[in-house]
Amino acid sequence: MAMQIILSDENCGGHAEAIFYVLQRLGYVDLLRLELRTWAQAGLAQGADDETVWRFCQEHGFILLTGNRTTKDGNLALETVIQHLVMPTSLPVLTIGDIGRVLNDRKYCKRCAERLAEIVFDLEAYIGTPRLYLT
Repeated sequence: MAMQIILSDENCGGHAEAIFYVLQRLGYVDLLRLELRTWAQAGLAQGADDETVWRFCQEHGFILLTGNRTTKDGNLALETVIQHLVMPTSLPVLTIGDIGRVLNDRKYCKRCAERLAEIVFDLEAYIGTPRLYLT
């Protein structure tokens, strides 16, 4: 099984690290061969627009973990990008449903981690799904 890279959105690094800490504690990081990468580690420019990020993830086989990227320009918003560009072979975007709770609610963080593990474990079933929420 190949390594599955999870790309932490630049605005939720600490949240992604908390979820990965739980995944590590539960043994999922090794079992599912998961790796968390930051914006800098992936070589993305700070402030990269949503389309650039989405295309980058699709081209590199990364799953984007986000706290729900939004922009002032609706045409460039991640949801708009996903809806226009998603194909039957696209990887889903994983969105933390309530990003504020991840760092303050251990049970919620664990649920998000377990949901992420479920998705990666059965990733084939989610190919072509635009977005999945971790809640």
